[in-house]
Amino acid sequence: MWAFFFALFGWRYVALLLGALGLHWAISALRAKPRTPDPTAPASVPAVSAGAGASGAGGSDGPGGPGGSAPSGAPKKSGSGSRPQTTAAISGLVTASLALVMVLATFAAQLIYRDYYTCRDDALTNASQQSCEDLLPKELRPLLTDRD
Repeated sequence: MWAFFFALFGWRYVALLLGALGLHWAISALRAKPRTPDPTAPASVPAVSAGAGASGAGGSDGPGGPGGSAPSGAPKKSGSGSRPQTTAAISGLVTASLALVMVLATFAAQLIYRDYYTCRDDALTNASQQSCEDLLPKELRPLLTDRD
């Protein structure tokens, strides 16, 4: 998301870096396989039922206690392979792609109209700077020229 804001406010090199990183991370998150349960880890479901029966109604065993069970309000990971990062990865993919498109469009415009930008940068007076408008197409003159 920051890449989009940097592209919007003119920090194109930072936006290019963050957009590329965001695109890489989003694609990596989407390609990641769901975790498989560790066969050496103790099963959490039997421990919860055994811990609740042994400690009684008070439930003195906490997380990290002798029962080792998670609190009853904590979400339990299931082996069904759900991937909650999919929504975040897709939104990151869209915003990073949008930021990269904005940066690349800006670079392309500067490359295509290089003569205009060079003329403006080299102009010593306002009159010579305004004469550089002849290098632009008529449709782009209101967008790229400064009217004071």
